[in-house]
Amino acid sequence: MQTRSAATGRYTYRANSPSRPAAASDREHAKLVQALGIHRQLLTHAASSIRTLTAARNDLIAQAVEDGLPLATIAAVTGENLRTVRTIALAYDDLQLSGLPRQAQLDALKAKSRDLKAAEKHREQIAVRREALIVMALRSQVCDDLELASLTGLTPDHIRRSTRGIARPV
Repeated sequence: MQTRSAATGRYTYRANSPSRPAAASDREHAKLVQALGIHRQLLTHAASSIRTLTAARNDLIAQAVEDGLPLATIAAVTGENLRTVRTIALAYDDLQLSGLPRQAQLDALKAKSRDLKAAEKHREQIAVRREALIVMALRSQVCDDLELASLTGLTPDHIRRSTRGIARPV
């Protein structure tokens, strides 16, 4: 950050000026940067596992429909609505009858749906902890909106909107 000095006509560098309060030490900043980096990585892993589980569950749904299980039964087991189950089933063209018993298919669908819901819940917990870190950083003035956006992978506008009601020290 540079400002123009009226008296000398030269720029003065103010990045090292005491713009941050004394409580926002470099150690706090480093710890926060590390925590936000870890949360960003955890969210990436959670999203990846959700994509994998969703693809596996969709495969099971399509195979169950191909094997003749009623759409309503599949929807009840997976927690999806009938339209979604039908759309997933129509996306698969080259399926053959599996020959698996009905109960085995239902058990596999239940297990995969349960795993998917657990992964989504885990992702939400990570996102809530990330939001708490963002609020803590803004309250203690360790990072500004732009730096937080960079560290979290969110946009600066999202940071501002999500922390709009948060009281920030002046």
